[in-house]
Amino acid sequence: MSRAQSWVVRARHALDDALWGPETAARLVFVHTALAALIGVRIVAGSYRQLADTPPALVDPVPILGFLDRMPSVEVIVALQVVGGLAALAAVLRRHPRLAFAVAWVCYLVLAGLRGSRGKVLHNDLLLLWASAPFLLAPVDVDRHDPVPRRRYGWPIRVGIVVTALIYFFAGYHKLRRSGPSWAYGDNMRYIALWGPAIGSSGWAGIARWTGEHIWVARASGVFILGLELAYPVVIFVPRTRLWFAAGAVFLHVSTWFLLGLDYWAWAVTVPLLLVDWPAALARLRERRARRPAAEARPATAG
Repeated sequence: MSRAQSWVVRARHALDDALWGPETAARLVFVHTALAALIGVRIVAGSYRQLADTPPALVDPVPILGFLDRMPSVEVIVALQVVGGLAALAAVLRRHPRLAFAVAWVCYLVLAGLRGSRGKVLHNDLLLLWASAPFLLAPVDVDRHDPVPRRRYGWPIRVGIVVTALIYFFAGYHKLRRSGPSWAYGDNMRYIALWGPAIGSSGWAGIARWTGEHIWVARASGVFILGLELAYPVVIFVPRTRLWFAAGAVFLHVSTWFLLGLDYWAWAVTVPLLLVDWPAALARLRERRARRPAAEARPATAG
């Protein structure tokens, strides 16, 4: 086998593992349930009812809602919230989880589409919608106590991670394509920090002003954001980096709320749900706690 052929084989194996690699049943059930819960919270707690007051002239439906010529009534929107919330609860309780998850996801898609049908596409719900889409087909007849990682358990999680990484990457790519590297090291973040709170609802106006008044902080923030987004595909192929990238995403979206008051909480929760193996982390914590009494008792026994 030539060097080129060997490289192709290794690349194919890496891609196959990235998309279809094995995971445990416990992780699949946890992520599936947690995503359903997050979707339910977004449906029930979202500010959708006031959309009914949008004048028809200001309604510009997104493609999936192109059949609408005006916003639905309050009754229709509330019905979507009730049905979606109940379906999400059923998915969390593992009652017909595939059907329940699908109903909740569709209700969430419609509600998010309505919010984005006012002339400006909003990205607040984009990541959760797309990253949870593979779980519409996830296996549900699984034994969560099965300790053996299997490919049938792993593919929804792996595909969700790929979708997440590509969303971040293309967000950075479009910044780079439209503004160039100066988006990061220029005055862009300084203007955002100083001007953004004036038109929004900054979670901490003082930190926004401080960031804008210290150019090195503003530029470091821009470099961090662009670098994080462009580097995100690393998580697809290097699992040990996922915890750090998850922490970086949480820091990014929490600080965005502090600076500008923008609602990216769904992003901040979705990323660590997907990237971190929480059941394995909990098992390691329990094992460490179980070993601690034994370690403490050993010197006493020896004495």
